[in-house]
Parts: sequence; structure tokens; C-alpha cells
Amino acid sequence: MEKHLILPTVFAASLALASLASAQTPRQAMKQMDANGDRMLQFSEIQNFRASVFDRIDINASGILEANEIAAAQQQAAERRRGGPADLDLYASDKNRDGLISRDEFVSYIAPRLLSADRNGDRALSRSELRALR
Repeated sequence: MEKHLILPTVFAASLALASLASAQTPRQAMKQMDANGDRMLQFSEIQNFRASVFDRIDINASGILEANEIAAAQQQAAERRRGGPADLDLYASDKNRDGLISRDEFVSYIAPRLLSADRNGDRALSRSELRALR
């Protein structure tokens, strides 16, 4: 599977998040998210990855991402991105639209494109489902 081609388009937000965690290539981000090494991405793996990213973004460790923390995360992602993945929209995970993002909101969020790619409803993206997202 050509992860270097698939990941920049499929996991733009996740890669932007990965850049917040550390400077990573798409392959490194995939490897980090695919905790069991099966070359599939279970939604639980994506959520576990998002939990670790949340902990890095939540500067004051309040369990809530506030406007200043969100702005800092978006700026950091933009600086590291250098023409890479699309803008990081942390507010997409703000389920109740209160302008604050709780840890639960952030961690449980799965991008609509990934949800629709899960054609068999098993809450995992197989290699064929990943390829279809190109």
C-alpha cells in the first residue's frame, strides 16, 4: 500500500495533529496511529492517537481546549506543515458548539470522510477502504 500517497489526502487533520505531537512524516504518523500493526486503522486507534495529541495541546491541563490553546495549536500546525495537509480545524470536534473543546469531544471525533469510508461499518479502515479515499 502506498501510504505516502494516501495519507496526505485522507488524514490531513490527523497529520496536522501529528505535527503537533512531533515532526512526523505520513508514514511515521500511520505507524504511530496503527498501534497493533495490522495496516488497518481502527477508529479506537485514531481516538487513542487523538487523546495523546489533546494532552499536548491542553497547555494548562484543564481538560478543555480554550481559544488561546486552539489558536496556538493551529499556528504550530501551520508552521510545521509547510505546504502539507489542509488547515487544522479543531472546532470540527466541538459537538455542542460552545467554543470550547472538551477532551471527550476531541477524542471521540472521527472525521465524516473517515466515517463514510468505513463501508462495512466495522469501525476500522481496511487497506481497500483507505485506498478508496485517494
